[in-house]
Amino acid sequence: MRHFSSHPQHGPIVAPLRSPPHRGTTPTLPVTPQESEFREMDQAFRASGGIAGSDEVTALLRRHTDQPISVLARWIVDRDVLCFHWQSRSMLPLFQFDPHTLTPRQPVVAVLGELAPALSDWEIALWFARCNPWLDDAAPVDAIDVDQRAVYEAARVDRYLIHG
Repeated sequence: MRHFSSHPQHGPIVAPLRSPPHRGTTPTLPVTPQESEFREMDQAFRASGGIAGSDEVTALLRRHTDQPISVLARWIVDRDVLCFHWQSRSMLPLFQFDPHTLTPRQPVVAVLGELAPALSDWEIALWFARCNPWLDDAAPVDAIDVDQRAVYEAARVDRYLIHG
């Protein structure tokens, strides 16, 4: 902001502008709790395929079925796959699909069956992404390939603690 003042002999004096911010720095905007949680999930699921929108999953399913939209919709409604909403999009973590057949992985389906009565889809996605004390502080997404039974038991315990 420029500041103008008058000097009796020389007329107006213009004060220098403040130095502009350094290039390459952007002002940081406040992050909402939901944005922070999404970033946490995105990071946790990245090693196991990441998170894809329903359109991307449907496109992948076209290689395996003639009715990819119907198949995916049925899995979502039956809660055989985890689907949460982010910025008006349906998002699916890819770790829950067999990479060869793109069908739901049964150990994940079993865990979803335990957690669905007690948690929202968003909360279940966070449950898979966060370190779990019942799994020696491993995230269920990382532990499910190592010890499916332990992840299932952790889900049972957590459901019981939440829901009774």
